[in-house]
Amino acid sequence: MIAIAVIAGVVVLGGLILVFSKGGGSATADTAPTEPLLKWTVTKVTKETPSTVSFEVDQGLSFKAGQFVLIRPKPELPFRAYSFSRAPGEPLRLTVKHVPNGQVSTHVTQALEAGDVLDVKGPYGQFVLPEGAKSALLLAGGSGVTPMLSMLRALDAKGWPTAVRLIDGNRTQAEIILKAELDELVQKSQGKLTVQHVLDDAAAAPKGPLTAEVLEGLLGAVETPDVVALCGPTPMMDAARPVLAKRFAGVKVLEEKFAAEAAVSADAPTCTVTVVDKGKEKSFAAKQGEHVLAAARKGKVSLQAGCEMGACGTCRVKVLSGTIDTPADSCLSDDERAQGFALVCVGKAKGDVKLEPAP
Repeated sequence: MIAIAVIAGVVVLGGLILVFSKGGGSATADTAPTEPLLKWTVTKVTKETPSTVSFEVDQGLSFKAGQFVLIRPKPELPFRAYSFSRAPGEPLRLTVKHVPNGQVSTHVTQALEAGDVLDVKGPYGQFVLPEGAKSALLLAGGSGVTPMLSMLRALDAKGWPTAVRLIDGNRTQAEIILKAELDELVQKSQGKLTVQHVLDDAAAAPKGPLTAEVLEGLLGAVETPDVVALCGPTPMMDAARPVLAKRFAGVKVLEEKFAAEAAVSADAPTCTVTVVDKGKEKSFAAKQGEHVLAAARKGKVSLQAGCEMGACGTCRVKVLSGTIDTPADSCLSDDERAQGFALVCVGKAKGDVKLEPAP
């Protein structure tokens, strides 16, 4: 892996400290990352739920519990980001949930076989529990539980130095990912881990999905933890933030996002983005507030990308003129920002911009 400095952005919202991370869900790339790729051979594929599979590989990798890698199962497919569902030091395993119309998740959940060779890049991400935390609250939705399984298995290996409460939202009982492992961890923790499953089809309360109202009820009697980790679908995470801000003011919250999203007004001003590559120029229109990468795709201009959540740095560009506003929670270092680098996957053009792909 090429060394990339990931700086967690810190935002104060209503007294709540948000520390944003990236990954956990899926991400896209138009072309492969320029750095050398790892090659993993699949050794085992296991169906976990009707929509989810786990797969194991023949290689090892040094990573932190909660991190993810970029995976490309076939050269004609894009890269996607998936989290490990085991702890560092254990045989590598990734767990993937099918996403409707998802190219890679469909292939992995329906066609991946032992012997298949994967292109891999990583690890990436700052969705990692801080050392020394005595208590943690984990809020997961669907496949958002996969990086949390890695965290829990790592805590189990250390003898449970952190007490954990996990709230795990799913549509049905059958869709709870790796439930048997969660049950085993609860037993082994001797009271240090509690897990509450919240199902959309539950006959009685608490009944999902994890809306703000449901979360307020679930968290009402929970003692203030040292850290909160949040990973799941965008509606769940949007609902959780104000509840957490009100209930646990000042507590650090780690977020693992499935995707970077931007709300763009239909009447937003339009600017021109020009890409200079090997002496040739291509331009496309972008609305102010729109991610540059999304605008490039609409304009049929290819820009390199990886995780598409600002965590891996694959989409880094050098801004020659104009401004691309890259969020503070991205992986760009202060030095890179000072040198004029930006990330197009989460960066937004502020007026006309000229850029070139970063070396």
